[in-house]
Amino acid sequence: MICAGGKTLPTGTLESDIEALQRVCRDKGRCDVQINTQHGIMHGVLIEKKPYKFSAWHYEGHLAFPAKS
Repeated sequence: MICAGGKTLPTGTLESDIEALQRVCRDKGRCDVQINTQHGIMHGVLIEKKPYKFSAWHYEGHLAFPAKS
């Protein structure tokens, strides 16, 4: 889960990353993502979850390494 409305960002999270997620997911409510990790590139989908009364915007989804050929 990625929380996009907190007062402080988790370690390793850039403000520009959160802004890009909000911008891309705004129209469809979901976005395809690619993440670079120390083990290689992962692909996945994030789905925007609307905030409740006292909670922040957040994104949930799934990531996976591409199948090896």
